Amino acid sequence: MKQLKVKTAFLKKIKSDVFLLGLDSSYLANSARSGQFLHVKADDKTTILRRPLSIHKIEKNLVYILFRVRGRGTRLLANAKKGDIFDVIGPLGNGFCIPRPTPHAQHILVAGGMGAAPLVFLAEELAKNKNSKLKNKNLVLLGAKSKKEVLAESEFKKSGFEIHVATDDGSRGCKGSVVDLLKKNLSAMRSLLNVNIYACGPKEMFYEIKKVLEKYPKVQAQVSFEQFMGCGLGICYGCVIGTKEGYKKVCKDGPVFDLKII
Repeated sequence: MKQLKVKTAFLKKIKSDVFLLGLDSSYLANSARSGQFLHVKADDKTTILRRPLSIHKIEKNLVYILFRVRGRGTRLLANAKKGDIFDVIGPLGNGFCIPRPTPHAQHILVAGGMGAAPLVFLAEELAKNKNSKLKNKNLVLLGAKSKKEVLAESEFKKSGFEIHVATDDGSRGCKGSVVDLLKKNLSAMRSLLNVNIYACGPKEMFYEIKKVLEKYPKVQAQVSFEQFMGCGLGICYGCVIGTKEGYKKVCKDGPVFDLKII
């Protein structure tokens, strides 16, 4: 982890309020792992706190951040120009634990809305770590309010994942929540011995997934929390969550946790 001055190399509007930001840093690109995040200072004048932003993907020396405009800080980032410099601390946090590849392993990525952001980087790592004799298709389950809100579909396809979509209004894929879609896919599987679930989205989604998995105790699940943070370094205790092992700091102990302790 380092504090760096990082140059903006790329900014693209993906949806009306969703942007893809590319930061040029060989250090971040070479040291980051999927599930980790960056703490970005939007400017030196109008904002005090940094913004915790998950790492979306990495291409050579470029680190990409996919974010939604939610307030003053992210609005400033959305107005960045090529060459602008941002003060960045990272990579931070504990990321996803990728199991040893086996022929019968199956990975299911579950994204609720903007939860797709960190899962693209994970999909890329899983694709690189793929067993050459893999017999099961890896899946990405994307949840959104409507078809216009579905994110990162093409990026997941590039990593060889099969895409399934659920929308609240039924305008694309299954009508309902992404957890409903997960339940449907799990019930259709012949074997659940080597199934690994990785999820990111609202914390309420995690509790719903946990209820579903009560029926499938052998399925392993990791979840990445989206949480407000103050310092991002484990000092301020502004991102604490309760777990079966006591209180945990999302910024330092997470943001990725084993679902069994939540």
